[in-house]
Amino acid sequence: MPEVLIEDTNPYSTRRASLLAEDGNLYLYLSALSGSREDPTEAVEPTVSAVWVANHGPAPKRLRPGDQHGAGRPPIMGCDGTTFPLGCPPLNGSPELVWFEEGDGVALLDADGLLAVIPGWGGREGFCGYARYCREQTPLAWPLGSAARATLDKKVAASREFWAWRLSDGWDEVETSGLAHLDARIGPREAIWRIDGGSFPEMIASQHRLGGREAWITSTTGLSAQRMPQVEQFVQRLGDGGRIELAVGTATADQGAREVVGGPGSIPFSRMTWLGEGHVVDGEPVRSSSLGSDMAGVLLTANPPPGPGPSVPDLSGLFRRGEPVTWLWVIAIDAATLRLARAEGASAALDALAAAGRGWVH
Repeated sequence: MPEVLIEDTNPYSTRRASLLAEDGNLYLYLSALSGSREDPTEAVEPTVSAVWVANHGPAPKRLRPGDQHGAGRPPIMGCDGTTFPLGCPPLNGSPELVWFEEGDGVALLDADGLLAVIPGWGGREGFCGYARYCREQTPLAWPLGSAARATLDKKVAASREFWAWRLSDGWDEVETSGLAHLDARIGPREAIWRIDGGSFPEMIASQHRLGGREAWITSTTGLSAQRMPQVEQFVQRLGDGGRIELAVGTATADQGAREVVGGPGSIPFSRMTWLGEGHVVDGEPVRSSSLGSDMAGVLLTANPPPGPGPSVPDLSGLFRRGEPVTWLWVIAIDAATLRLARAEGASAALDALAAAGRGWVH
C-alpha cells in the first residue's frame, strides 16, 4: 500500500493533490473531485494526472510498467529517465503543496524549491507534469529545465501571494471595488443577492437601473477575482487575462435575472473550465431562467446586438490584480438559434438575432 506523505484539496473543492511513496518511489497525483467535470452527472475519473517525483532506490534499466510488479502499482522510472539512477537525494525538509490561482494545477516543493509540478494541462497528449530529477521526456515526467523552472517559480510566487490575499481580506476588496465600478458605469444598485450558494469563491449579483431608462442590468461581482481554470491554454484566444463577469439586461426589475447570471457564473470553478466569447450554455445552469418560455440556452458575448432600445453600456475599466475584466453579456436564445450557434458558430447566431431585431435587453 502506498504511503500518503502529504495531501491537500484546492480552495474550490474540485481537485485533490497527494504525494505518495511506494516501493522507494515518490509520485504526485492530481485527482478530480465529484462535480468538477463538464458534465457533473458523468462518472468522474479519479486521476487527472500523476507525475513521478523521485526514486529513492536503484532504478531499473528501463521504465517498468506497473503491472509487472503487482496490480494497481504505478510504473517505475528507468535509469535513462532519472538524474540519479542509484537513488535521488532525500527530501530537504517537509514537502509543501502550492495550488495555482486557477485551482487546476499544483506545485510540490521542499526547502530546495520545486520538486514537481502538474500544470492545468497535465494529463493530456502524453504530458503528465514536470519533475526536478527527471533527465529526459518520459511518460512519467518531463524535465524541469531552466526555462520551465523560471516560469513556474514565478507562477508559484504569484500563487502564494494570491492565496494570502484572497483567503484573508480579499473578498472585501473585490466586493467594494466591483459594486463601485458598476454604480459608476450604470447607476446606483437597487438590489444585491448572494449567488454563490455558500461555497467558494464568493459571488454576488447586483441590479442597477440604466440612467433612468426602462432597462435594468444585473451583473455578477466576484467571478473575476480569480483567473478561470484552463484559461492559460487559451489566453491568446481570449485576448485578456481570463477574468470575466457576466451581465444581463432586462426591461423590468426582474429578480429572476440573478439566476440568469448566477447559473452560468457557477460553471468555471465548479467544473474546472472556462467561459469566453461565443460560448453557449444550456441545461441545468439556465433551466430556471425567467427570460421566456421559448428559451433553450444562453449565448455569452462581449458584443451583443444593440436592438431598438438603449445603447449597450460600456462596463470596461475594472482591473483585477493588474488584468482587465471582460463583461460577457448573457443573451437568451431559442432552440433554433441554439442549433445555429452550434452548427455555424456564435457569429452566425448573433447575426440572426440582430436581423430579427433582438437586442441585449430582454
